[in-house]
Amino acid sequence: MLKIDQSVLDDIGKGFSVPAQPTLLLQLQEKIQEKEPNLDEVANLISQDVAVSAKILKTINSPMYGLARSISDIPKSVKYIGLNGIVSLVTSSLIRKSFTGKQCSIELDRFWDNTNNVATTAVFIAEKLNRRVAKDKLFTLGLFHDCGIPVMAMKYQDYQDTFDYAEANPSEVITTIEEQHYQVSHATIGYYVASSWRLPVDICKIILRHHDREFLNKLDGSEQQTLFSILKMAENLVYQHKYFRPASDWPYLQDTVFTVLDCDEYDYQNIIEDLEEKLGSH
Repeated sequence: MLKIDQSVLDDIGKGFSVPAQPTLLLQLQEKIQEKEPNLDEVANLISQDVAVSAKILKTINSPMYGLARSISDIPKSVKYIGLNGIVSLVTSSLIRKSFTGKQCSIELDRFWDNTNNVATTAVFIAEKLNRRVAKDKLFTLGLFHDCGIPVMAMKYQDYQDTFDYAEANPSEVITTIEEQHYQVSHATIGYYVASSWRLPVDICKIILRHHDREFLNKLDGSEQQTLFSILKMAENLVYQHKYFRPASDWPYLQDTVFTVLDCDEYDYQNIIEDLEEKLGSH
């Protein structure tokens, strides 16, 4: 089992350009921790950021939520998806915004487009397989799971070469390759970012272990293993759609993922067919 100690986290905080938790997110988290959170005050806070408000409305009115009629303002959005859901959407909107304009050795727009595809695909998988997992939690996990990559790419100008090597050698685990090159991995840094942004603890733990090929060795029926399995399937579907080959972790996890999600190859192929149109323009 992958473990991490405080000294490693302290080193990350000192040595890497990690985006600070935005003030808006901090204020929202403080609001929802009150005994009786005021929904109008929450909506007012969000409405002050036009870009975030627009992103939330776009997401809520997307096929992911399947609303019968569109929602046109933030107060209605807050009442519809609840406090935890709205904080998750705000968090997801702010993470991409926090990395723009910084020197980076990878293409950030392409990176965030990919993680957004993984996030929306994860939600799609849960719906298709009737898994009772909160959409906002899945979406946040999908968007944040690789958030350590841009942090590493901002520090190491050769990071793209390391990433390409990992892509060309799928039998090796990318986090192991990173540890060998940089003495730290994007999973560990991602855990640090997610924790500092005060994401749910279970999401942070999955981010830390999302390349752990032994995560499902002992099945326990937990929501964490369900979230992990949906994430790995989503990763593979998006990767295979783009590169016509499985993602590096998938061959080691496929059978167990099917077991956790109570599906088979037939169900999987149906999901692939239904996703073609959804991902076709990316």
